[in-house]
Amino acid sequence: MGLSIGGVASGIDTQSIINTLMSVAQQPVTDLTNKKSLVDSASQTISTFSSKLSALKNAALALSTTVGFASYSATSSDASIVASVSGSSSVGTYAVEVSQLAKAQKSRSTAFATSSDSLGMTGPLTITDGRGKSFDVDIQANDSLSSIASKISSSGARVSASVLSDGTGYRLLVQGLDTGASNAFTVSQSGNVALGFDAPTSVYDAAQDAKFTVDKMELTSKTNQVTGVIPGVKLALTKVTTGPVTVGVSGDSSSVKQKITAFVNAYNDVINSGHAAAGFGTAKANNSVLAGDNSIRTALHKLGGIVGGLVPGATGSYRTLGAAGVALTKDGTLSFDATKFDAALAADPTTVSRLFVTDAGTGATGLMKTIMDSVTSLVTGSKSPIQARIDSLSAQSKRLDDSKTALQDRLDKYQEQLKKQFAAMDAAVGKYQQMQSALTASLSSGSSK
Repeated sequence: MGLSIGGVASGIDTQSIINTLMSVAQQPVTDLTNKKSLVDSASQTISTFSSKLSALKNAALALSTTVGFASYSATSSDASIVASVSGSSSVGTYAVEVSQLAKAQKSRSTAFATSSDSLGMTGPLTITDGRGKSFDVDIQANDSLSSIASKISSSGARVSASVLSDGTGYRLLVQGLDTGASNAFTVSQSGNVALGFDAPTSVYDAAQDAKFTVDKMELTSKTNQVTGVIPGVKLALTKVTTGPVTVGVSGDSSSVKQKITAFVNAYNDVINSGHAAAGFGTAKANNSVLAGDNSIRTALHKLGGIVGGLVPGATGSYRTLGAAGVALTKDGTLSFDATKFDAALAADPTTVSRLFVTDAGTGATGLMKTIMDSVTSLVTGSKSPIQARIDSLSAQSKRLDDSKTALQDRLDKYQEQLKKQFAAMDAAVGKYQQMQSALTASLSSGSSK
């Protein structure tokens, strides 16, 4: 409990004096508090800037592949075939017919009266899947249909198992996880295991390939997801057709323009945030701690050099983003001229694509991956400029907090010392006042005689 005094004996307002002295002594603590607040705010600003850089990386990712930059759309005249662009394609129409869908094999056991009672069977159940790999399922006397199904599903074979009721009893159903004739499997029984998988009727749905034609060319596929037949187009076969289905591929720049707009917005968000944080031109930094911050300047300079320079591997009339409508402005942000982009895409789509896309097949290096790699180098790892700055500010904040705590502790002790000193003074003054009163009383008594 602290010492409480108030100048009762001396008549002096000692508490007011102590408060005044402490107010002056407290100023360095206030200064440290204010400085820590600025440092913490700066740390938050840098963290937000880092998040904006990550958002830019994601926007660049959407444009970095041939699929992402696809300026085509695919349509189908019937729901039996779903067509979508999966890469670099070309305008055209194709007649597609499906005579058979790909299926996975399904096999079932004979019927049993219960799914949960022990069957009393022992021995291995061997499953050989479409990869030619065999897996033994150890059947124990206390196993039921349900527990055998669980063992089959967890065996590692490319099959799953379940128990179904057909109204007359319970059957163990085993089905392949992969479609296609080459993915057929076998189930072999040994010991006294008698589940009926050796019966010819056990396989009630055979594994098969999809059969279809594209412009009357007969083709097969292990799956119902067909790629590589029509360049840059994925066909999802959903049912057998009753006649030719028209699949069309047409030019469509709307999707890629939306992605470019998103990239430009993300880029400008980084630039504007960096300028506001560190200052730009005549505008001062929002936080004095970050005025002219080197980590922010490094990031902005690096990104500006990428988007404003020549694209490695680019050829012809379009060798910079600016030539295709994505240009740097005086303040370092980007502008997007959609009309100019459409004209460039119509004139030379391959060359324009090379500005953005990284494609080992064509040797395109594209700027989007360069930006993604640059953002990674700026924000990832303790030695990256942005993360190093965040760590530095965090360490500075801790030092300030420690200094403030130590200083406040000294001030608390100083305050207690002042209270004790003023209490002692007040007591001494009170004692002298008592002596004076006694002396005065004695003198008064003597003179009256």
